[in-house]
Amino acid sequence: KGVQTLVLERSKTPGGRSKTYDLPGGWRLDSGIHCVDMGEFSACAELLKMVGREIEWSRPLQGMKVFSDEGRWLDIMDYMDLGPGDRAELAALEDRIKKMTDDEIDVLDNVSLADFLEENVKNPKIVEYFNIIGMIQSTLIEAERISMGEVAYITREGMKYGSESSSVSNVKMPVGGIGVMTKAQAEAVVELGGEIRYGTPVRKIEVTRGGLGAVHTESESLTAGAVVCALPIWHLVKLLPMDDEQTALPRAWRERMKGLVDETSCSMGFTIGTSEPLFTEPVYLSAWRLPGVGLPLQILGHTNFDETIAPPGHMIAFIGTPCTPEQVRDEAFRERSLAAFWQTTQKMFPGIEEKIVWKHDGHYVGIDGLSRSPGLTGRFRPKVYLPEVPGLYFSGDCYTGRGVGMNAAANSAMICAERILEDLGRG
Repeated sequence: KGVQTLVLERSKTPGGRSKTYDLPGGWRLDSGIHCVDMGEFSACAELLKMVGREIEWSRPLQGMKVFSDEGRWLDIMDYMDLGPGDRAELAALEDRIKKMTDDEIDVLDNVSLADFLEENVKNPKIVEYFNIIGMIQSTLIEAERISMGEVAYITREGMKYGSESSSVSNVKMPVGGIGVMTKAQAEAVVELGGEIRYGTPVRKIEVTRGGLGAVHTESESLTAGAVVCALPIWHLVKLLPMDDEQTALPRAWRERMKGLVDETSCSMGFTIGTSEPLFTEPVYLSAWRLPGVGLPLQILGHTNFDETIAPPGHMIAFIGTPCTPEQVRDEAFRERSLAAFWQTTQKMFPGIEEKIVWKHDGHYVGIDGLSRSPGLTGRFRPKVYLPEVPGLYFSGDCYTGRGVGMNAAANSAMICAERILEDLGRG
């Protein structure tokens, strides 16, 4: 729209929590699972098209398998083993979600998945099924902490583009790794006349009683008509004057944002490269509670969707669990859990030790932005602007926007840009 734009990027490459790293030997490793719900129909793809870019998408996810208490991998429907009446109950519930209006979903933003299922579902296997779906969508591990509004929205949108047998069958990944997508976005910025300064951390954003002031880096101070904070809340509160009573930032807003710092999900597990595939089907492997561990299971074999990211015949897989900030910061708990996970992994994939080429253990706080919890989704999410400070905006998976992971961030970006253009009279 002709607005002069500067991006200050603290890293040496674009992407934030969505990066791809080239490792020796022909391996390309994403910094996370990085599926994109709805693939070429996603908010991520829409954002790319808005700036004149398209990318190649991988083959789609084709269902989900669950690791049973008996130690077997079962297709989710075989695992549920529903009778005719139960299948009718599941079909009716999915049809109800598919027909939900935005207003109906908005009401459910303040309702937990657990409460909704208790009131609407009889079969415990269907409850477990939606618990697994909600965990995958939100990366939260307790159904009481998952917003039914967000589950309903993501499930409804997924059913628009999925197959009749699976609403997850539209999940895809950028061919070549998530970095292909973020690189395309960055290239579009420059081609359209914008500037990106890499390796340029922002140290302070000045907000006085008079309003928005300068943005301070290590070497200079900059001013602009619009400043977008495209970063998570836990970093945002370090840059703004959150404890300064002389700031134009409202006290109630400051206290709320500080209180949301730990309202996020975390992850621990390991990413592995193997000399041959552990499994070959393009499916998501999961469980609501992994036997012997007591935490959910998430396994994605990246190379079953995109074989370009590993040497021929080899595999990259992520094996791990979402968890809470308290759990991931507890070193003893983390070590016990990862050890138990590895023991169970050896049972799930006999002979895996001989196939390991490399193995990276890891844990991370804040994998998926602000928690998708009751009272924190939809209209309850922090807005992309602050009326009391004209010119100050916010964007990313902590602010207004729906969808899984990066789609929430992409939706937020488009909502934020629309608001800025409106305020600048460029809409």
